[in-house]
Amino acid sequence: MTPDPLAPLLTHFKAHARLFFSGNLCDDVTFSDDQGTGFLHLLRAGSVSLQDATGYATTLTEPTLLFYSRPLQHRFLPAANDGADLVCASMRFDHAAFNPISLALPARFQCPLSSLQGADALLGILFGEAFAEKPGRQDVLDRLFEVLLIDVLRVALAQQDAEPGMFRSLVHPQLSKALTAMHAEPAREWSLDALAELAGMSRSSFAGTFKSAVGYSPGNYLTRWRMTLAQALIRDGVSLKLVAERVGYSSQAGFLRAFKIVVGASPTAWRMRDVETIDGVAKSDSRNA
Repeated sequence: MTPDPLAPLLTHFKAHARLFFSGNLCDDVTFSDDQGTGFLHLLRAGSVSLQDATGYATTLTEPTLLFYSRPLQHRFLPAANDGADLVCASMRFDHAAFNPISLALPARFQCPLSSLQGADALLGILFGEAFAEKPGRQDVLDRLFEVLLIDVLRVALAQQDAEPGMFRSLVHPQLSKALTAMHAEPAREWSLDALAELAGMSRSSFAGTFKSAVGYSPGNYLTRWRMTLAQALIRDGVSLKLVAERVGYSSQAGFLRAFKIVVGASPTAWRMRDVETIDGVAKSDSRNA
């Protein structure tokens, strides 16, 4: 069976959706970049003009999915007569500083709903929940948006003209073997020779191709991957000794050095800052609910 390139990423990197609007948009609205979240919008019907901070401007006239995977200010201007039927959710990724999923996606991902092959049933349920007042509606829609994100990732993986980056690398006939192996076995002592052999490339060719495609050297990428997994384990209350072992460090001192270099703080300092951030997001969600 061919390894699933998304499985290790989806296991370790969670996305948290929060529905905040569904209905007919009849007034201009601006989505700020100061909330630290992405935004996933679904245009079900109507017409809306879009402008964002990159200077991009267009008018959406067919049912469309629009996903800003990273904070980027953008604005909707609905059609004057009928407005636009929209369903919108914020999307927050764990480990935003190095999350291969959010980093792999372009800052703005846009596609007609018709291109989400096989998603008709999911979209039907989502729109049915969004435009009805049923018990548990918020939680159902939050989960449906998280499932929909997987369809977005599938479309992005299938795009042959995608820009160089993580997704192109995950389907690269050679690099994908090395990336999938690192994702699946982060604690293994991966040498450059071993990874190059998996990819079926020479040592120098593999190192150069990997750096060009992914944006990091193989060793740098593996270290960042390990530290991100370590953050997840620390969040779960795993002891630092066990965390170090699970992400491939025989020495706790070596792990602590690597963590501070990559994250910019010791595990204890990072955890305290992380708790404060989570508490702040929770309070913001409660105020906006």
